[in-house]
Amino acid sequence: MINHKQISSERQLKAAIGKSKPEFKLLKIDFENFYFEEYGQTYEEYIDENVQETPKLKNLEDALFFVLFQLKNGLTWDSLGVVFGMSGATAYTNFNTFSKLLESTLEKKSNAQTSV
Repeated sequence: MINHKQISSERQLKAAIGKSKPEFKLLKIDFENFYFEEYGQTYEEYIDENVQETPKLKNLEDALFFVLFQLKNGLTWDSLGVVFGMSGATAYTNFNTFSKLLESTLEKKSNAQTSV
């Protein structure tokens, strides 16, 4: 499974997800904040309380990387599953779930910026 924390250069990160480390970190903060505002708990708290098996995307940082990686690379679901250590069906479900969350995060951020 790909581990984004082991990516050693800005060039590799941009090739993988189209974002620099600072851009990714800022987006991750917005993503986590939106999740908390939307659900009233962190993703990790949700996992602890509701999920029996440890998911492949253990935190929202992993989920964000997963979505951005797919948006940048456009793999088939089965290929994406291989890269991230999950089935193609799970890759599809995870992408749909977390890409919607990212879309809502970006919409909220855009609306907040235009309101100022």
